Amino acid sequence: MNTMKLCCLNGAQLKSLKRELQILEEQLQADLKAEQSDQQNELNQVSCTEVLDRVEAAAVVGINQARLSHIKQLEDEIRECHSALSRIDEGHYGSCEKCGEEIELNRLMANPVALLCVGCQSKDELHRNRNSDSAF
Repeated sequence: MNTMKLCCLNGAQLKSLKRELQILEEQLQADLKAEQSDQQNELNQVSCTEVLDRVEAAAVVGINQARLSHIKQLEDEIRECHSALSRIDEGHYGSCEKCGEEIELNRLMANPVALLCVGCQSKDELHRNRNSDSAF
């Protein structure tokens, strides 16, 4: 198990990143609510119509699958925000979950939910790409 180093972010940087995460979470929540409302409206319209032909039914299924996928993505992003905010509150924010080293400030500013430093993220992506290439 890796020992976590204390993050070297100063109070102002942490406060700024925490506020950015809170704003991001609020926006994601609003997007999720709108997407769920759109989905419900679409389903209500379909249930109120008479008989759909095959093309219309396929289109409705396709739209619903895309909405469900987007809803899942938004829910995942909200969970990432919650996790990052918890790490700030617990004093673990900004430390790489793999190696325990500090995640660079520029990376956190670009992606405030980042769990890994650039080096570990690169290794993970390289490993993932190798595994997906060997699957073919």
